[in-house]
Amino acid sequence: MTEESNKIKSNLGRLAVPILLVVFCIWYGSIILELPQGPGAEGPLGPSFVPWVWAALLVVLTLVDIGTDYLGKTQDKARVVIERKGVFDALILCLLLMGFALLMQYVGFSASVIAFLAVSIRWSGIRSWKIIIPYVVIFALVVNYVFHHVLKVPLPQDWLF
Repeated sequence: MTEESNKIKSNLGRLAVPILLVVFCIWYGSIILELPQGPGAEGPLGPSFVPWVWAALLVVLTLVDIGTDYLGKTQDKARVVIERKGVFDALILCLLLMGFALLMQYVGFSASVIAFLAVSIRWSGIRSWKIIIPYVVIFALVVNYVFHHVLKVPLPQDWLF
């Protein structure tokens, strides 16, 4: 392999996770565009407010990650190695978030939050269902209450709540 191909491979390895997050942001943005944009009868913000905040935060953090990678390269010549596990973990997280967004359309927000958190917490290493189940149910109830009653942001209708 030439030195140029090693350099390209090294840069691609460093940018694999941010590139994956940018692709996810584009997909997520296309889903958000289907939500009503303006104020609704339920409140002044409309259903797309919080998803746009999440998307904007994810884009900003991804750009910061890309920027710090290139800024750090000029200061530190040490080679950064992205392990396959890190890329695999980022891919799994993106797939979980995509599954959450797709599931929300069919079973509603609260049930999707419960399923997403249960799978995410189990995947992160916590194996006790005695910890997982109360946590995700309480979290879903609190989030549902905050969105419906405090923020007045309508959520996708549920069969659960």
